[in-house]
Amino acid sequence: MSPFLCALRHTPAVVLAVVLALASPATASAQGQTPTPLAAPTAADLASGAKVFTMYCARCHGFDGSGGSGPPLARPRLRRAADTAAILDIIVNGIPGTPMPAAWMLSETEMAQLAAHVRSLGQRPEEALPGSPERGRAVYAASGCAACHVVGGEGSAVGPDLTAIGMLRGAAFLRESLLDPAAARPERGVAYEPYAYPAYVVVQAQPQRGPEVVGVLVNEDSFTIQLRDRAGRWQSLRKADLQRLHYDTRTSLMPTYRGKVEEGPLNDLVAYLMTLRGRP
Repeated sequence: MSPFLCALRHTPAVVLAVVLALASPATASAQGQTPTPLAAPTAADLASGAKVFTMYCARCHGFDGSGGSGPPLARPRLRRAADTAAILDIIVNGIPGTPMPAAWMLSETEMAQLAAHVRSLGQRPEEALPGSPERGRAVYAASGCAACHVVGGEGSAVGPDLTAIGMLRGAAFLRESLLDPAAARPERGVAYEPYAYPAYVVVQAQPQRGPEVVGVLVNEDSFTIQLRDRAGRWQSLRKADLQRLHYDTRTSLMPTYRGKVEEGPLNDLVAYLMTLRGRP
């Protein structure tokens, strides 16, 4: 079975959401009906919103909003939401094509309080850069990162586009991606929200004849599989022509920087990545 099908699973937060929704069906807010933002949220509103955030949002965005597998929210300007009304719209409807689901399990009051809390996160001091972005740019170039990543249209698309990575991820996630790439693997959302599947899964394909092909999974169906190999080349293979097909969700084509880059240059590289906030 492909990793796409294996990964179609409920997250713990969603399972809990289902239980809560079944226990209190009258509190569920219909998707698409955006509540009115709180004009003057009270301390109690913000405290309630923080509890909802911890239960449903912290898994991806971090308990303090500093980010994780989801974008940091502790910033004055969010990429997709300029005001509280826009935050509420995302809470109600999710973001199609991403792992961000609609919060259908919340009441309108909880949604409004959650939006107020998220908005308040932007009033906190922004996460400090751990090093020098200019030195980090040099580390990026010297390490050959452009062989697998694109920044501002330059580089190769074997790995994720990093043009706006500073808007999408926080410092802790970026550091983990450098030290333990397989553990920090991104996810891709599917239309059947709130499901997602691991991106950049390494696949080893051994044809009946010829050398083994190793690359990241791009697409597949019942009869073929498409990979992008280490050199960035597109490989399309018929499954009937393969003697072995192995999906390795525990490794990454991205090499680890652990033990290869000292702490100072590593901090500089993370700082450089945090400044990349252009639109991909």
